[in-house]
Amino acid sequence: MDPAINLNDADFKLSVGLYNVLGKLLRKLRKQSGKQPFSTTEQATMALLDSNGQMLPSELADAHHISAQGVSQIVSRLYEQGIMDKHPDGADKRKVYLSLTKKGQQELLDIRVSRSKWLSGAVSQQLSQKEKNTIKEAVEILGRLADN
Repeated sequence: MDPAINLNDADFKLSVGLYNVLGKLLRKLRKQSGKQPFSTTEQATMALLDSNGQMLPSELADAHHISAQGVSQIVSRLYEQGIMDKHPDGADKRKVYLSLTKKGQQELLDIRVSRSKWLSGAVSQQLSQKEKNTIKEAVEILGRLADN
């Protein structure tokens, strides 16, 4: 069932406002973090591998909602830069698992620190403790929306 079918006016206005604020915040974060050495999709791939330990290329394609060919290009770029390793499956040699190298883990950490500097400073300097608690609750709620 399409969730927009029963959308009332208040929910619609809330969702539009949320979409606009999230977009504005993401643009500001990108601007504040400066030029990154990896594309957004490459960073997302690195984050997925960091979270999951290892994944098959087909799992990455599903997670990104892109073709196997698209993932193959990303994997090639990251592999050539020493960011990712390939590990054949012990039981099925046709399968190759991907994981981050130590260099890849460090690059991802550097990206996360760079991206987070401005936001953590803004939260620390501009928000009251009550507002921080509200944001903490909202992050949990938004996480549920994102996972659904």
